[in-house]
Amino acid sequence: MLAALSRRLLLPAVLILATAPAAAEISDGFESGRIDPQLWAPCPRAENRFFIEETVVRSGRYAAGMALLPDATMPPAIPKAEIERQRSGCLDTAPGAVFAPEDDQRAELWLQSTEPPGTDRWFGFSFRIDSPDAGAGGNRLVVGQWKQDASRSPILAQRFKGGAFHLTVEQETASPVRQCRVLVAWQDGYDFSDFPDGRRSFLHGGTPELDGELDAGPPDRAAECSRGLAIDRTAPLPSPFGAWVDMVVHLRVAGRPDDLVEIWADGRPVATVRGPIGVPGGGDQYFKFGPYRDPSPAPLVVRFDDFGRGSSFAAVDPRRFDQ
Repeated sequence: MLAALSRRLLLPAVLILATAPAAAEISDGFESGRIDPQLWAPCPRAENRFFIEETVVRSGRYAAGMALLPDATMPPAIPKAEIERQRSGCLDTAPGAVFAPEDDQRAELWLQSTEPPGTDRWFGFSFRIDSPDAGAGGNRLVVGQWKQDASRSPILAQRFKGGAFHLTVEQETASPVRQCRVLVAWQDGYDFSDFPDGRRSFLHGGTPELDGELDAGPPDRAAECSRGLAIDRTAPLPSPFGAWVDMVVHLRVAGRPDDLVEIWADGRPVATVRGPIGVPGGGDQYFKFGPYRDPSPAPLVVRFDDFGRGSSFAAVDPRRFDQ
């Protein structure tokens, strides 16, 4: 009888364990008080600085911070991290690089771990952007990218134009100098003038030099864009300027018809994208986070917290750090 009672008492505990949500395979709220070099590799450049934030945090005691054009009031920079991959423009892997005011500016943390194309993976994180001219001007600003080796532009990117938050995906085309950029999510009030002729996609070359070659191509360039894509937008994106935004992104991308991208912001579904994204047969995919922008004299600070990479929404939802 005691044995039967013990089994009845143990059974609920077993069921609870079996149904508990899976933990994120990578989880970092920066509560160690450092940017862990085993997880993250900062891209050191003359115009940036990486630091641990102790005042403006999403949860807990600490967050990661990254700044462009920092001044003497910023915290001291963190030490460099070892990384095996070559990274364009980073002083640790391209020590001869020299920053000039007319150059692009970046302060990106690279996730050390990469994955093969087609991996079904969930990402979650919180971020906010602070700048004296928050959102002013129409210059390019990207804060957070999912990239693929052999692809010039990110397969998925968090972009800003005039301060309006939007996300784009990239498709390969038949031409080696053409990529298709497709708008998949945006903030209310977004200016669609980047996407001509009433379309929400356009062809580009990925670099100014290749864009020049593209300009000499056939006139109906947009006809190659958005092939096989189905986009379901269910809600606008919130603004991360001066406020924390919780993001969850689900990706399964390999340049195939069954590719999938799902996006949530602050717990609400924002958009679902189905169809071929990225480069078929391309290399490994990786994530990097931080500001990457056209030249600007304005200081800009981005804060980053409650990161997770895992196999489900619950495993990476930044709100798990509130519990």
